Amino acid sequence: MKAICARKDLFQGVQVAGRAVSARSSLPILSHLLIRSDDEKLRIAATDLEIGMECSVPGTVQEAGSLTVPARIITEVLGGLPDSEVAISVDEANTTTIKCGTSEYTILGLPPEEFPMLPEVKDEASFSANRSVLRDAIRKTRFAVSQDESRARLTGILTVITDSMIRLVSTDTYRLAVYDFAAAEAAGETQVIIPGKSMAELERILGDEEGLVRAAISKTQVLFTVDDTLLVSRLIEGQFPDYDRVLPKEHNRRLTIPTEQLLTGVRRASIVARESANKAILRTGEDKMIITAESGGIGRAYEEVDLVREGEDIEIAFNAKFLMEFLDAVGSEAVELQLTGQLNGALMKPSGSGEQEQYSYVLMPMQVS
Repeated sequence: MKAICARKDLFQGVQVAGRAVSARSSLPILSHLLIRSDDEKLRIAATDLEIGMECSVPGTVQEAGSLTVPARIITEVLGGLPDSEVAISVDEANTTTIKCGTSEYTILGLPPEEFPMLPEVKDEASFSANRSVLRDAIRKTRFAVSQDESRARLTGILTVITDSMIRLVSTDTYRLAVYDFAAAEAAGETQVIIPGKSMAELERILGDEEGLVRAAISKTQVLFTVDDTLLVSRLIEGQFPDYDRVLPKEHNRRLTIPTEQLLTGVRRASIVARESANKAILRTGEDKMIITAESGGIGRAYEEVDLVREGEDIEIAFNAKFLMEFLDAVGSEAVELQLTGQLNGALMKPSGSGEQEQYSYVLMPMQVS
């Protein structure tokens, strides 16, 4: 294979695809990128057998073919070259040559036929959605995914397709995030668990651009197509918890609080709360919420924020980190907390926006004393 392309385009391509390169694998080929010609483009692919990514970069193909090259080495080489045209070629010994101006590098590769090709995904169900809408949905649910690998089904985001609606659900058993949004198009009905890592990569690929993203879902794989970039991921097997029974159906107190005030107050109190299992205590009084945290090794934090209260006063404790992650993601000027008691899960929603029925967050309380 011989091709010429802009250094900036090739560097961006290897960075995008390289995020799927295996960090720890006994198979040397999984530390490589596969680069192959495709008309007047170069296709760059990587996989760790759990997730695979492929993107294209424009170029002039002088001789069709393919090559593999260590992802880390080519990324570092291209990152240090000047912005100019890069000539890339490979010989029969799988040695890749990169030329840019007066610079020339030869990099040892492996036979392209050893590279595991990305699987084809038969779309038993599919949907298309606005990129910004899906990106927002992932951002508002991904933080509640469990990091406990021994509970694999909780390390992903449940994705439910019904009619033209998509629902994303995540939980680590301490909190639950649910977000609904309308699809541009949808075919078939299904629910699958997509790994949190894959959703994080998808969120990154979606970027700040507008347009559509397409998802094709089979029994074991999901394929996302964003412009010329493909992301394919395995699905997590197992039964996702019955999250619907966790969603509170009634409440006897409603607190409406400015988001930024609450976030700032909890963030400052968390400096002390870190030393006490991240526990922050919230107590209402008239038109104020008082936030406190105590640590024997540090001292005490005290904050006040405005609120509008319906129902009796309450004192309740939450994990400050879990509360801040919701407040960081919610994106509304005010939030609504629906409460029933000191030991019952709190239902949190954006207030005064169209998202109130779309986004729900349930946070389990901690013992106050």
